[in-house]
Amino acid sequence: MTNNPGKQAPSTRHRQEDWDEACDAYLLEHAPGLKDHYAAQHQAFLQIEEDARLRHPELTPDDIAAAEAAEAALPSRKRTELQLRRSFVPLTAYLPSEVKRSRKRFIQRHQRAWNRTNPSPLTWELERTLTADFRRSYGQ
Repeated sequence: MTNNPGKQAPSTRHRQEDWDEACDAYLLEHAPGLKDHYAAQHQAFLQIEEDARLRHPELTPDDIAAAEAAEAALPSRKRTELQLRRSFVPLTAYLPSEVKRSRKRFIQRHQRAWNRTNPSPLTWELERTLTADFRRSYGQ
């Protein structure tokens, strides 16, 4: 028993984590097609991340210098608009974070699209049924 009633004792928390892992393994074994779905999802997500790295590569100092030169060549009004859009953050700080955000958006958009076209074979009804079977079999 702990002094803080809102916090679980470490042994209880570890026991619950073990129970959850066992339940997940049970679901993986007993839900038809779930292993194949997860394997295909993993491969697709790896490919999406690789495509994102190719599409939005890390910037080199030369890339940043070229972008700064292009920005400097703009008329002052356009330059000010660009600076206002990024709240006067210097271009050298702005571009790398913009590349990371673009890469993350690309990955998330394509992962959501893959998940929409390839729904999981583990529906909530099946998960509820299998979890109840697991609890009955292993007594929690």
